[in-house]
Amino acid sequence: MNACNITQQSFGQLSSGENAQLFSLTNQQGTCLKITNYGGIISSIITKDKQGHFSDIVLGYENVAQYEQDTYYLGAIIGRYAGRIDQGKFTIADDEYQLSLNAPDSQLHGGKHALNKQLWQANSIQKNEKVSLELTHISLDGTEGFPGNVTFKVIYSLTAKNELLVEYFASTDKTTIVNLTQHSYFNLAGHNSGNILDHQVTINADYFLPMNERIYPTGELRKVHDTPHDFTHTKTIGDDIDGSDPQIKIGLGYDNYWLINDDAQTLENFTAKITEPNSGRSVTLYSDQPCLILYTANYIDGGHIGKENCRYQRRDALCIEPQRAYDISNLTPIKGCILTPEQPFYSKSIYVFSVD
Repeated sequence: MNACNITQQSFGQLSSGENAQLFSLTNQQGTCLKITNYGGIISSIITKDKQGHFSDIVLGYENVAQYEQDTYYLGAIIGRYAGRIDQGKFTIADDEYQLSLNAPDSQLHGGKHALNKQLWQANSIQKNEKVSLELTHISLDGTEGFPGNVTFKVIYSLTAKNELLVEYFASTDKTTIVNLTQHSYFNLAGHNSGNILDHQVTINADYFLPMNERIYPTGELRKVHDTPHDFTHTKTIGDDIDGSDPQIKIGLGYDNYWLINDDAQTLENFTAKITEPNSGRSVTLYSDQPCLILYTANYIDGGHIGKENCRYQRRDALCIEPQRAYDISNLTPIKGCILTPEQPFYSKSIYVFSVD
């Protein structure tokens, strides 16, 4: 019997008439990861707690029609560009591009018809100690205003050791920009367990980027020491999230970029760790990316009904989003996200699920 297995089922029909699929990746520890080829979305991660009880630890929906209406980016692959681009404008060399706008004064997360709203091609790969789902999508030149025909590939793998591997690939026929991340909303007590204020977080970062009232980085590089953004030692999310710090007030919670320390960009030292003390569940992130956003679901407003008829509310989950927009020596995000025909993009993140 294989240690890991993958199965496939229908996940419903899109408004276009196309049919989406749902893939279930499981291992012998009972961990189950469910992914749809619509948006490359992780719809469910089922893991056990310290008592051996299993729960679904990410927010999500029951079918693809609900994901088509989703505005929270639950569980999705984000791109072509994760984050906000001011006025939807950027320049490469002497060429200026105007992107579509899907948020006030900006393009957010790649636009209205971004990667999270595409039906990807799927291929299952079965091995004994690892099972994988390979997703591919070609984004055509001019999509949402971006230059270049870009071929994207994302490979999700679940191992026998309770590791979720996420590998990102991108290649282009014209110089463009690409910034990819995974946008799962974690609640380690269970997706329908209420707020995550008791979750404990550690981030391997000595610096973060303050933002202005328009939620854009100011250009300042600030040490986390003596700020509510200091997660160099394990801290409970609820400790400072309702405090008077201006950055917390601007973001309505945590929503900044942390610049990951150099030794944590090697996949050998962890980037971030989340623990929920009552269940004992932990997820530890390893990534080769230079920055991370910690987002505490500040804008979820109960507007969508999720799995098991749960109406998700503000701060019912948190996201840890590794990406390439900033690093300690480069605070110009577009410059750090250039993709050329000569140099394809590759990145890898590993999420390790455990019980403490």
